[in-house]
Amino acid sequence: MGNNHAIWRYNLSLDYLQGKNVAQDDEKSFALNAEAAKLGHRDAILAMGWYFLGGIGVEQNYEKARKWYRKSARHGEPKAMFSLGRIAYTEKDFIESLTWFKRAAEAGHSRSLYWIGKHYWFGHGVPQQKKEAMKFFHQAAGKKVIAATRVLKFLSRRKK
Repeated sequence: MGNNHAIWRYNLSLDYLQGKNVAQDDEKSFALNAEAAKLGHRDAILAMGWYFLGGIGVEQNYEKARKWYRKSARHGEPKAMFSLGRIAYTEKDFIESLTWFKRAAEAGHSRSLYWIGKHYWFGHGVPQQKKEAMKFFHQAAGKKVIAATRVLKFLSRRKK
């Protein structure tokens, strides 16, 4: 019953978030998702980080967002690893950021390849290596990461 209850709560939280068959209510969405997360629902655990990071239905709190993303990352969730990388990047903790992006990329998260490329391009947390950056941009573009495709187009126009 617990697992089905968690799934039901999580799905209902999405309905409230989107206003699907119910009045849209971010606070109700957050509360339902929090219940599902406490019951161990993995998607809800990941979503808790999102709610706190964006201040959706709850006061924005980066520390709580990190806590939930770390919990999700321990379950092997690449999106949580990526989000931890983005938070660290925003805070200019580039070594921490790069660590999370590499973990996410190893777990199959394509957008992380682009962000690793950014680290090498700008020398954030690593010595600046534009050739290395280009490898990551090409890998990301090969996986249909739009930002990487845009960067490569921009850089190819600059050379002309």
